[in-house]
Amino acid sequence: MHINYLLILSFLLLSFKKEDADELIILPKENPAPNYKYAFFAAGHVYGNALNFQYGLHPPFKDIINKLNEYPLLELGVFTGDVVPKPTQAYWDSAIVDINKINVPTYIAPGNHDGGTVFKQLFTTYYRSFTQNNDLFIILSPSNWSIKGKQLDFLKNTLNHHKDSVNNVFIFCHELIWWSPNNQFKNVEINYRPHYPGSTNYWSVIHPILDSLNNNVMLFAGDLGATSAVDAYMYYKTDNVTLIGSGMGGRKEDNLVMVEVDHEGNVNLRLLGIQSKRLVEMEKLENYTLP
Repeated sequence: MHINYLLILSFLLLSFKKEDADELIILPKENPAPNYKYAFFAAGHVYGNALNFQYGLHPPFKDIINKLNEYPLLELGVFTGDVVPKPTQAYWDSAIVDINKINVPTYIAPGNHDGGTVFKQLFTTYYRSFTQNNDLFIILSPSNWSIKGKQLDFLKNTLNHHKDSVNNVFIFCHELIWWSPNNQFKNVEINYRPHYPGSTNYWSVIHPILDSLNNNVMLFAGDLGATSAVDAYMYYKTDNVTLIGSGMGGRKEDNLVMVEVDHEGNVNLRLLGIQSKRLVEMEKLENYTLP
């Protein structure tokens, strides 16, 4: 019997769904050996919608945890604040049940909804640092949008100790501490403008410290995306410092940032949308322009 292979091929192409293509973009089954050394994710506002929340993490995020667990060479994840809507034991217990479904270590840069007695009991400290694959990770917890006092000393000492022995410096906090209603980021709609205390010491104190380093520095914040009325992500690079905001809750552009680091220490950023139990490629963060 003669088989029309061209007809069969056409049928297969027509039946190939877009969601299959999206998954192949993120997890190419035909390429089991990625050309990077390791990956980590940064996810902001994982309790989800600010007006309609629940116990546990944002449901669309929970639906893609299996996709995170399949991501090649994923070694860790960082939640950039607002993991729970209220800092009670019940909300934290339910969030931790979901977090424990992720197969890699996770860290929390606490947001304004997270701090308190329960957080201290569970995690001991609001800020910390560690090294991974010759990169430095710093978790911060701004006070009224500023890094000061003992935490500022910690930041300076940590950078001074590691700057000559690491490639990249990855810093995580919740608030977009570089943002102000009066600077070049004023048209970025953060989750709750009244939360801004009126000033930040980022540009006067923190940025000069980071700018003086020879390392590639990336600062991640997660106070975006809580509703469909605010921005879900932003990107800005100046000299050696890159500022990245992301978040979820509005459902329209829920996202996380996947960071892939190659064997030479070069960084590739992927803005991944969370849609219908899938991770899908969104625009390149580097193409983002301030509104």
